[in-house]
Amino acid sequence: MQSKLIRKEIGKAAFMSSVYESKFKSDRISLCLVTPLKKETATVNALVPFVLRKGCRSCPDFTELNRKLAEMYGAILDADVVKHADSQIIEVSIQFADDRFAIGGESMAATAAKLLSDIVFEPNLDENGHFPEIDLELEREYLIDTIESDLNDKRVYAISKTFGLVFEGEPFGIKRYGYVEDAKAITADSLAKAWRELIRTSRIEIMFVGPGDSSTAEKVFAERIATLEREPIEEKHAPMVAYSPLKEAEESMDIVQGKLVMAFRMGAPTTEHEKNSARVFSALYGGTAFSKLFLNVREKMSLCYYADSHFERSSGIMLVDCGIEFQNRDAAQSEILRQLELVANGDFTDEELIDTKSAIVNSLGSVGDSLGSVEGWYLTGILEDNVITPKEDAENILGITREDVIETAKKAKLAAVFFLKGGETE
Repeated sequence: MQSKLIRKEIGKAAFMSSVYESKFKSDRISLCLVTPLKKETATVNALVPFVLRKGCRSCPDFTELNRKLAEMYGAILDADVVKHADSQIIEVSIQFADDRFAIGGESMAATAAKLLSDIVFEPNLDENGHFPEIDLELEREYLIDTIESDLNDKRVYAISKTFGLVFEGEPFGIKRYGYVEDAKAITADSLAKAWRELIRTSRIEIMFVGPGDSSTAEKVFAERIATLEREPIEEKHAPMVAYSPLKEAEESMDIVQGKLVMAFRMGAPTTEHEKNSARVFSALYGGTAFSKLFLNVREKMSLCYYADSHFERSSGIMLVDCGIEFQNRDAAQSEILRQLELVANGDFTDEELIDTKSAIVNSLGSVGDSLGSVEGWYLTGILEDNVITPKEDAENILGITREDVIETAKKAKLAAVFFLKGGETE
């Protein structure tokens, strides 16, 4: 049986959510700062969690922090940045042994909550209120390497460029880790100001997942948050755009396989039924090994090495990306569009639809495989204001009809095309 999420407000724009999962032997707590995604703050905000993980006032250096984690039976501390639609989520998490396995009977949840609270709210600052210079330099280089790593994976790079193309001038198009030129400009002062602004203005979402009792952790966080100076900003989300003029771009690189990415606006799906219809349509169109794109564009016509489609719920965009021989660009693009037209005309069998929905439902079974995936599932639900269990989601998917898929396919309009071709780098 899958547990439902329990969510409480424990402070001004601060929430504690818990999901009881008895099959695990450890618990996971994540503290997330949810803030609007803006070009001018995206990069410096992205650096904040990586510097925070280096230490805090109670554990002022990395060695002391690691010693504390070792004392907690090898607890694992992690940090990352998540992008969801036009929001940027700064996340610091800790995974630790459940109270049942504490030799001295101590509350591991309370200990973990206090350490996580110290790391996020009481970092190791110098007399000027700045993070240690060595931490800034090391983590800034790490951030730059992370941003530049997109260039090494040409598929990821092409998809990123397509997002930037279709969402040019929109918050949806801003990169979650920001930009190299902005990272190089971060100073000790600008970083400290970014941290303080995040603490003051962000929505705080705390997730507790596992077999433990979340009440002790809740008490720790509620007491700490009550001491903070908070002025949370009102969240205003950019609306989805139903359709937009086609944008096209291409770049040259020293590569042997071209990357063709096509972005489709899906008529700005807002209801859950519309989004689920788009998920089923995208999977039938190009999201499985028996999809239209795989069987026809790849297998039958040999126009590409791979062809995949994916619907982005948060942005309302469907992406089609494929690896091709350079000379096959026009033929592949034409056939991809032809297959879309066929689906919109109802050229698919009931068996194909059933198999597609079954594939999606089967994939939902993996949500409960790890604490991190359970947390990610419910955090996404919170951000989208639609908290349901994977089982409930599966039932909704099974309810999508043939007519729903056809109607959704008819709404798909090509918004952007990006082609990464061979040759000298431009």
